[in-house]
Order: sequence, then structure tokens, then C-alpha cells
Amino acid sequence: MGDVNWVSSYVSKAASYLLTILFIYSASPGTGIAEELNVGVSISTSAQRETFYILAREFEKQNLDVTVRYTTLSSEEYKRSFPTMVSSDSRFDVLYWHSGQRLFEYVDDGLVLSVDDVWQQQGLGAAFEQSVKKTLIRDNQFYGVPISYYQIGFYYSKSIFNQLSLSEPSSWQDFMAACELIKQAGYPPIFIGTKSNWPAAAWFDYLNLRINGLDFHQQLTSGHIPFTDERVISVLNAWLEPIEKGYFISDHDELTWREGLPFLFRDLVGMSMIGNYVIQDIQETAVPRLGYFPFPQLDERVATYEEAPIDVLIIPNKANNISLAKQFLAFAARHDVQSTLNKSLGVLSPNKFARQDSSPLTKEAYYALSNAAGVSQFFDRDASELFAKKIMPILDTFMVKPNVEFTVLELEKARQAAYLTQQHDVVEENTVK
Repeated sequence: MGDVNWVSSYVSKAASYLLTILFIYSASPGTGIAEELNVGVSISTSAQRETFYILAREFEKQNLDVTVRYTTLSSEEYKRSFPTMVSSDSRFDVLYWHSGQRLFEYVDDGLVLSVDDVWQQQGLGAAFEQSVKKTLIRDNQFYGVPISYYQIGFYYSKSIFNQLSLSEPSSWQDFMAACELIKQAGYPPIFIGTKSNWPAAAWFDYLNLRINGLDFHQQLTSGHIPFTDERVISVLNAWLEPIEKGYFISDHDELTWREGLPFLFRDLVGMSMIGNYVIQDIQETAVPRLGYFPFPQLDERVATYEEAPIDVLIIPNKANNISLAKQFLAFAARHDVQSTLNKSLGVLSPNKFARQDSSPLTKEAYYALSNAAGVSQFFDRDASELFAKKIMPILDTFMVKPNVEFTVLELEKARQAAYLTQQHDVVEENTVK
């Protein structure tokens, strides 16, 4: 009886082993064992999660010996985790991130792999505008591929605008006049949720772009211009007008940007300055109730620049499967892939050959970007992380306590503190070396 049990056990183990081998081989019909590509992505909504998984499945269909494994984190958690993910966590072959200064900080630290060969082999130079490409180039090398971007502008209640016979304002004077009429009709003219931190900075960005232009804005966000400069003071004075006239919704420091969406499509507020990513968070039936217009012009002598934060895929220097990672980046850069990806996300495709055929509101945003003289990104993407963390809370406070002189001094203190700290770190690092 014992011999029978031993034989039975042996046969059972052998069968289990055989089934395991068959499963492994069936998972990768081409070569027998599937290659794994490990990708880290930031996911804030169910639509984003579904879209990125569709992207993975499509890549797997075209590469039958590959399995894409995602590590997904919420937006804020991802930002906190990214420094570790790119520097010391060797699991990741590809990471989602932001272009511009936020990327260059890690490039300069030697943590991101150049993908210049991907750009050359795939002929990507012709597929992207120069304004997009320069946010990925450091020392004449590309360090990622752009996958999506979005435009910041005003989404407004068509019902309220029609009720008051308002047209889309193109100048600051027309904009302020529209706000006054909306206020007199009993509605808050502008929703802003400064509890989210970034909306106030976006207002500062746009006013600075419209008054002083892109070059000045980039010099300011890089810390090269003091905030006591008269040109900065003119920005805060322009911003002071709608604040003091009560055109922003009350208690905005207790509200997030997302809480403004019901106000908009229920016609409880005139407008809100947000990104076109908002489309994915609005019910399809509510989209026709909204209109769109770009941030109005303040000085006709200043060319029109827009805010367009760009999301990218990069390869950490510590990646295990660099060859496969480059294949994935080349795939994600394709115009047909970006058409599908960004239609689902409700944002824009940086590949200029991709279809921009989602929401009419998205098309309007794309038109604004296509006709812009240049683009910047959010303050916290154009500036160093340390600098942005010091500046943005001061801009939030200005919305509640709008004192220009005090704010200028606080901003300048923050600039000096940020760059003195950075200079100290550089000196200390060189001393250690």
C-alpha cells in the first residue's frame, strides 16, 4: 500500500510539473519563455488605468514573446516615489514622467538613458514640433519620447454665456467685462480650487506669459530673475484686479480643482481655467454644455504662448531590458498608437500625424496649441522641484491675502533660499569628490 501511495504521489508531482512547463511555454509561443517589460505609470482615474492596460495588450499582440507588467501609483504617490524608482529601484525598464526641467534634473544626475538612437531609427524628428522636442533634449541628446500633452484654458457654461449674451472674450478687457456681468447676474464668475496647489501657479504662469513673454517666463522659473523685478510686479497687479473685484469663487482655498466640474456642467459658475484632460471626468452628455476659449490677450505686442505640460516615457539607466524598453518607446511614439491612447484619455497627441478627433473641446485646445508662438509647462515642471515647492504655496496665499509688496518679498526670499541651497549642495558634492 505504501508503494502505491509513493507511485501515486510521484505521478501527481510529475503531472503538476508538466502542466507548469506547458503553461510557461504556452504563454510565449514564439521563443518558449516570455520576456517581461516592467513599466511604472501614474494613474489617477479608471480611464487612465484602462487606457494604459490597452496600450500594454496591443504591444503584446505585436510582440508575442513579451509580457508587460505595470506598477501603478496615484499621481501624488508616484511623484513621491519617482526619485527612488529612477535611481535605485532596478525593477523598472520604462517609467512615465514629465518633460522639461523635471526630466533634466534626473538626466543631469546620470539616471536617465539617452534614446537618441530610437529617434534616429524611427525618424521621430519629423513627427514632433520643435517646441515639444526641445523639452526632451539635453546636450543634443533625446532622453525620452512624448506620449501626450494638454492645453490649459477656460471652460465655460454655455447656458450662462447665452443667458447674458456673452461672446468668448479674446482680450483682458473683454474678459473682465464678462466677469462683471456674470457676477451681477448672481453667479461666481470664475471657479478656482487653490487647495490643489497648482491652479494659482497656472494663473501666474499665464499672466506672466501674456505680459512678459516666454523667454522672460523661462528665465524666471529657472531662478535667473529676481521676483522684485518690475515685470513680475506688473503680473501680480494684473492678477490683483479679478481678486479684489470678487470674480473668483469664495472659499476656494477649501476646494480642489476637481470639485469645480459639477459647478460648471450644472451652470452654477461662469468658467474655470483647467486642462483639457478634464474631458475624461465629465459625463458625455454634459460636454456639449461647455465651451472653450484660450487665456485672453493682455498685450498685443506679446506673441501668444500657451501652457502645454508634456507627459513622456523614459528609460532609467538601471533598466534590465534596455532593448525591449526601446521597442516600447518606439511603439508608444507612433501616430496610430497615440491617436488611440489620447482619444481615450481626452488629451492631445504630441505626434502631429496623430488624429485629434476626440471631443470638439479637445480639438479647440489643439488648434490653440498649433497656432501658439511657443509653449511652456506648469511652474512646477519648468522650475526645479525645490524652487517650485517654495514658490507655489506663496502664490496660493496671494489668492487669499492679495498683498503685492509682501508677496514679491516672500517670492524673492524663496528664490534666494532655493538657489543658495542648490549652490551649497553643489559645493559640498564637489568637496566630497
